Amino acid sequence: MSPSMSPISAEPQFEPWTDPRTGRFGQLLDDLENLWKARYVVSNLVRQELRVRYQRSSLGFLWSLLNPLMLMSMMSLVFSQVFQLRVTDYALYLFAGMLPWTFFSLSINESSTSLIANECLIRKVPLPKAVFPLARVLINLTTLLLSLTAFSVLFLALGARPSWAILSLPLVLALLTLFTLGMGLTAAILNTFFRDFGHIIGVLLQALYFLTPILYTPAMLPESSRWKFWLNPLYSYITSCQQILHDGQWPGIPELLVGAILAMASLVLGYLIFKTNEAKVVFRL
Repeated sequence: MSPSMSPISAEPQFEPWTDPRTGRFGQLLDDLENLWKARYVVSNLVRQELRVRYQRSSLGFLWSLLNPLMLMSMMSLVFSQVFQLRVTDYALYLFAGMLPWTFFSLSINESSTSLIANECLIRKVPLPKAVFPLARVLINLTTLLLSLTAFSVLFLALGARPSWAILSLPLVLALLTLFTLGMGLTAAILNTFFRDFGHIIGVLLQALYFLTPILYTPAMLPESSRWKFWLNPLYSYITSCQQILHDGQWPGIPELLVGAILAMASLVLGYLIFKTNEAKVVFRL
């Protein structure tokens, strides 16, 4: 399939791997082979979504920057002025936490409905079903990267100073993306098999948002209670981004180690859950 052709309108050239390997590792290699063959489909899904999302808007993609900017500006004003939060460069601190959080929450929400939304395509085209949650994660990752590029000017205006620590940001975002993909694969299966999970996930994300130090800093809590933040799977990723973008410091070794472990665990668990139930998905749509 040509990258410029729509995966819906064009006759797909994707053919599943026809000589399956034996064993768990061999099955993983088969799945990676099939995903690689479907890479143009994933690319088309990402480009088509980004094009359709803003095609009738006069500002186009700028709305993906203006919406979070206006929201975070209002939150910064409320929490810094009304609640008198004493945090140096609070707006910068808030932006540094909100950007990765928005990527995670949108990816999970959209991944949970990705199989259901593409029911017609799943029934007609022999694609690896993992391409649909993968595409949703990549769509939001693209938005995050473009937003970071645009917000870099804003960061400088808010008082941020360039530091060598910014070189570690791609590593943190890569770990967050792997963690998000694993959670997205799990959410896609759970919501397809149990439709009530789609309503539950919104509540869980909202609770996780307030349990993550985005609007406040860990230092605002008693020192004896701060260890509880480590029970939050997003804590290491959000804190690392804040250390890089707000503090201009390299992320801590504990944060990176925990983030790497959680990313691998989430990806393995998500793959196993998705693979175990992939063949049954078509009967649940």
